[in-house]
Amino acid sequence: MPLCGFNEKMLKALTAFSEGLVEHGLKFRSEKNGETIDQAIKREISDLTRMLSETNRIDDSAKRILTEGIIRYAMGFYLIMRKYNIEDYKEAVDKICEYFHFMDEKYYSELEGRPDDMKELTELLNEKQI
Repeated sequence: MPLCGFNEKMLKALTAFSEGLVEHGLKFRSEKNGETIDQAIKREISDLTRMLSETNRIDDSAKRILTEGIIRYAMGFYLIMRKYNIEDYKEAVDKICEYFHFMDEKYYSELEGRPDDMKELTELLNEKQI
């Protein structure tokens, strides 16, 4: 890993998915439900947490891992959105993409093959702000 050579296509897909989480998951659904963005974030995180607790029922391990991964991404994304003004969501998406690009770049340009490569990478990621 970390992201198998993060490329432009992956970046565009991640950007589109993240923007969709805001535009549909927060903005559209909060209006539809008559709730604030903060309430929508809390609702989404609650729903995702409840779903995550049920994924052990998915027998196919590949599907279970995919499902858990997308749930965890959305949860992390919504937690980050709590720090941003909803109108600045594209800035938040850019920062998240920068974070993943940083992770990938550091690994493949400096750390790959070192005995403690993943440990070093996580230490660097602790310092990287989103």
